[in-house]
Amino acid sequence: MKCHSPISDAFEKFLLSMEKSKKNTCNSDIGFQLYYDLFRIREAQWKYKLEINRSVDYSLSDIFQDLVAHYLRMCLPKKYEVFLEFKQGKLRPDILIKKNGKFWSIIEIKTTIGWNRGLVRSDEYLVRLKELSEEFKIPIKRIFYIFESSRNVDKNFASLFQGKNRNKITKFILPLFVQSAAPYYIAKKEKKREYRKYSDQEIYTLYESNKITDFKQIIKKVL
Repeated sequence: MKCHSPISDAFEKFLLSMEKSKKNTCNSDIGFQLYYDLFRIREAQWKYKLEINRSVDYSLSDIFQDLVAHYLRMCLPKKYEVFLEFKQGKLRPDILIKKNGKFWSIIEIKTTIGWNRGLVRSDEYLVRLKELSEEFKIPIKRIFYIFESSRNVDKNFASLFQGKNRNKITKFILPLFVQSAAPYYIAKKEKKREYRKYSDQEIYTLYESNKITDFKQIIKKVL
């Protein structure tokens, strides 16, 4: 018996596209490429939701994690290895990076913190980072969070990443963008509820107005 699944074929192609694209392109704007990836994926989700009458998006948290790991592999020198969901003891960080076979850096990834506002308001992030530092014997300066969006928390949190008046939290939490790369919510904010496909130039303009952390800063923090 021979069966065929166009859906699984398309999914495999998507996953392998991250595995195969290992050419170093860090001279380009990786931050924009990541924003563009997320934007187009969510744009497809928006269209799909309308066509099948789905009310709520499914989470892209694992895809965001894989995309960040993908671009880390592209940008880091060969002596660095990137692992996802590597468990040691009771701890399983989102991304673990080894250098010459030894534990070197850890990155925790968040598209959203949901209702867990204590992560940033009660310094729970610092407790987590210290636990990871002790378990993996990595200096805490090389352990940090990447948030997709600073506005996902609230305006006060987002304001910490504006201008030069930054506090300790900005050393350990690096938001990539002010607002998520989410076309549905951008259109909703503009009071345009109908689906539309954004042009590449429109996406770049949105990226320019929302970018916070250059991906090269992340690479520098890992190195």
